[in-house]
This record gives sequence, structure tokens and C-alpha cells, in this order.
Amino acid sequence: MEKIAYVYDELHGYVKLAGVFSDIVSTRVFQRLRRIRQLPFAWYVYPGATHTRFSHSLGSMYIAGLIAQRLSEEGFMTKDDVLLVKVSALLHDIAHAPYSHSLEPLLMELWGREWGDLVEAVVTQDPELNEVMRKHGIDANEVVSILRGKSGSSLLNDMVSSDIDVDRLDYLPRDAYHTGVAYGRIDLHRLVSFLSPGSSGIVVPLKALNALESFYVARLHMYKAVYYHKTITGYQILLRNVYSELMKYRELGDLLETYMNFSGILKAIREGVYHLWDDSLVSGLLNVALARRVLSPAVEDLASKLLSRRGYKAVVNDVRMCWSEREIVTRARELEAFVESEVSLVPPKVALFVETLPVYSTERPARVLVGGEERGVVEVEESIMRYMPPCVCFVRLYALPEYEEEVRSALAKFFKH
Repeated sequence: MEKIAYVYDELHGYVKLAGVFSDIVSTRVFQRLRRIRQLPFAWYVYPGATHTRFSHSLGSMYIAGLIAQRLSEEGFMTKDDVLLVKVSALLHDIAHAPYSHSLEPLLMELWGREWGDLVEAVVTQDPELNEVMRKHGIDANEVVSILRGKSGSSLLNDMVSSDIDVDRLDYLPRDAYHTGVAYGRIDLHRLVSFLSPGSSGIVVPLKALNALESFYVARLHMYKAVYYHKTITGYQILLRNVYSELMKYRELGDLLETYMNFSGILKAIREGVYHLWDDSLVSGLLNVALARRVLSPAVEDLASKLLSRRGYKAVVNDVRMCWSEREIVTRARELEAFVESEVSLVPPKVALFVETLPVYSTERPARVLVGGEERGVVEVEESIMRYMPPCVCFVRLYALPEYEEEVRSALAKFFKH
């Protein structure tokens, strides 16, 4: 008799785990996600935001199951497709680094790799996970192709990797719940009930347009209020600066060596020890470094600032909707020129942050079914999305607290002239 377990989720209620799903969740590499928090340093602004990638992955699988089961009953998906898309949704975050998006930009630069390469390595080469998938007849390479949005089924691709995929459908309401940000909530039930297969992936019927628009607006607000909040982003930058320094110390480098290059990571995956690389390892090394006083005074000061919430202050915080990255290039160059010519401070005492994020994909926004014709949501006459710029743009200049007034004063003089 098949063993069935139920996990109570704060958003979706009881999530059923049986068969391959129960076995995947029991692997060490998946249990690791309990120790990878969803929103690094969001707890410095929203104290409740300490939830993990584990719960989000279960939630994504649950939503995928709701959509896939309905489409299967309507004859659009086979049982094998349902199984495959649920497994893919469950594993979509399996490779996230400690502190997720805080460290990943640094690591990708160091390794010269795309994040999808690490996802593929974990899914196809972790020995315990692979044994589970082989036991249940799951092709790891098919899972990878769906996660990369390159499988032969545009429907499966869209469900797991698109503008309105199960990842976003779970993390927006989940992150809103844990931060308490009300405008991150979406009409999940209506979207799940009406997402349908189109000629090349998922479409939304016109009667669910309001729910789709609300989804995009929620995404915009969450970018501004949570994911790229000026304080949260400041601490993520500070962690990258500290971590890059930690790797230079022999006392710590021996412990971090495995994770300093992609070949080391691959070795850890193949040997089944990737699961040890989690938030606790990074924070523990930071505590050890401070306790043993092995860091230089400057790096020790940065690490102490990180732990005691005395980090960067945003002396410039330029956030705007924009049609393209070109709209913020001038502002970014002005600040670069200011830092180079007017202050004697260099990173990490100051930090420039420039980022352009898509609210919706300009190449492939969600499609709406209007009178039998599929249109991008920005092409639907009655949609507010026609008038919304596709990007939110951030240009920020950060300074450590002791240099804040100096930078503000120099900044005022610079732009006055």
C-alpha cells in the first residue's frame, strides 16, 4: 500500500505527498531547501519574512497539480505530462545558492556560468535524487528541458517557465503573506481555474483579464516594496562584498574551496554533499571568522555591520517605471562620474546599484484569448497593461553609515553645478 503524507501549507492547506513526490522531498538535496530562506535580508525590514524555498517549492508543485489535473481531465495533458510538470515544479528551486539572489550574481561572475547550468547539474547528477527519479521512471533530462523552457511541449514549458508560471503564482502571494504587504496578493483561484492551452502555450480567457492585470500589478509592487526594497538590496550587496573577502582568507578558504569554482561544485554534487551548502554554512563561517578574529579590521567591520543591521544607507534612490534600460543610462553615468571625481571613497565604502527588471516580458507577455484570437496582454484594447511600461528601473548609490553625510554633501555640490 502506497504511503501518503500530508504537509500543511500556510497558503494552500494540506499538500499531499506520495510516490515520487514523497521520495524526492525526502532526499537530502531537497531537505536542504528548508535551510535556504526565500527572501534573504527581507527580515531586516519585514521580520516575518523568514520562510524558505522548501515551502515555496511544495506550493509551486501544488499549483502545478491543480492546473495539470484540470487540463488532464479536459483531455489536454496525459498522465505522464501531469507527473512530469509536477516534478519539474517541485524541483525548480533545487539548486539555489545560500542566501539565493544575494550571492548568486557574485558566484555566476566568478564561475563564468549561467544559473541554469547549476540547476541542470543538480537535477541530473545528484546521486540520491537521480536514484529516486530512475526508480519512478522520470527522465532527469526531460525535467531540465522543462525548467529551461526548452522541452517539446510549449504547454509544459509555460506552466513552469513563463510570465505567468506556477513559480510566480506561488511566490507572490506567499511573499506577501509573510511580509504583510497587502498589495502583493493575487486572485490565485481565478487564474488557476481559467489558465488554458493555446496554440503555443498557456492563454488566459478574456473573462480572467482582471485577475491577470492584478497579477502584473502585484508583481510590480512586490519588486518595489520587497524584492528590491532599498534596505534589503543594500544588505544583499553588503553580503556579496563580505563573502568575496571571506574567500581570500586561508582559515576559511579551505572550507569554501569546494564552492569557489564550478568544478568544485560539480564534484560536491556528484559526491552527494551539495546539500551541506546552505544558509547555515555561510552564516556559520561568518560567525567563526568574527569569533576567531581572523579578518582584517576593515572586513571585520563590514561583517559586523552586516550582522548588526548597520549597513549601507541609500543616499540616492531613483526608482521609476521605464520602457527600456536606456532611460536610466544617463542617471547611472552621472553617479559613476560623481563617485570617480568628487569623493575619495571606493567600494565597498560606497556601492552603485543599477538594475532594470521586467514587469512583463516584451518578447512573450501572457496571452489573452479574445474572440477566438490569441493576443499578448499588451495588445488587448481594454487592458491597462497597454499603458504600463514593461520595466521598473532602479538607480541607487549606497554609502556605509559613517560616510553617508560626506557623500550627501558632495552629491549636493556636484549636482548644484
